[in-house]
Amino acid sequence: MHKNVFNKIDEVILSSDIESDDSIFNAFIREENFDELKINNLSEKNYKKILFLLKATINEEKDTRLLDKASNLFKEALNKNLDKPISFLKDLLATNKFSVQYRNLDKLSIENIRDIIKDQNLIELIEKLEEDEKS
Repeated sequence: MHKNVFNKIDEVILSSDIESDDSIFNAFIREENFDELKINNLSEKNYKKILFLLKATINEEKDTRLLDKASNLFKEALNKNLDKPISFLKDLLATNKFSVQYRNLDKLSIENIRDIIKDQNLIELIEKLEEDEKS
């Protein structure tokens, strides 16, 4: 997981080194009579596309981590039989399309919990669960 981020950072660093000495490329483009404007527009478009995909990948990883953390906190709360998180999970089930499918909370797996909470505000859920653990 972290290797992907570091590999992308390395790629950005390498590409910035190439960009810093673009006189070689510009000279080649002029010598070969290529359309500089067309090449620059294409480069900018591809740069924006790569930047967008990089941000999307990072956000997806963050969401996955938050979902994993919240799921594990709920599973721990179920194992410890903590009242507040269990009642909160029951409330989610009541408003969720899975309410009939998951009647026995003690038999919920991490994947089941993920299905139940994936459309919720994960940061808010984690904060509530951590507050309940402290009290």
